[in-house]
Amino acid sequence: MENISSKRSKTYAICFFTFGLFAIIGSLFSWGKGWLFTQKFLPDVLIPIGDVIITFPLSIISSIGLWKNRKFGITIGLVTCGVYLFGSILVLITVVWNGAPNPIHLILPAILGISFSIVFINNYLNKPFID
Repeated sequence: MENISSKRSKTYAICFFTFGLFAIIGSLFSWGKGWLFTQKFLPDVLIPIGDVIITFPLSIISSIGLWKNRKFGITIGLVTCGVYLFGSILVLITVVWNGAPNPIHLILPAILGISFSIVFINNYLNKPFID
């Protein structure tokens, strides 16, 4: 197996792991609307269920791959960034659609997800996969 830059990949691994934890913890509490499994209104739980089923596992798998310096970590990391971008833009559209006041616990993760995704994608698509 070929290795990628160890320091850079471990930094990204920590970020993906942290985002994965935020995804599972925030989702289980429906991002402030209560326990996920007690919600009755389906549109309120679509994004949190997506976080539990898709975002959390992809984040953890990519963090493991990047921590072990494997190329599959980069590939899954790029896929995960796509999920972050899609989910973050969906959240921002929902926040704008619903109008003010907008809670910071919805806006800040979306902005962080978009920012991190742009940096990660730019870093690995503009430089060689193997250093």
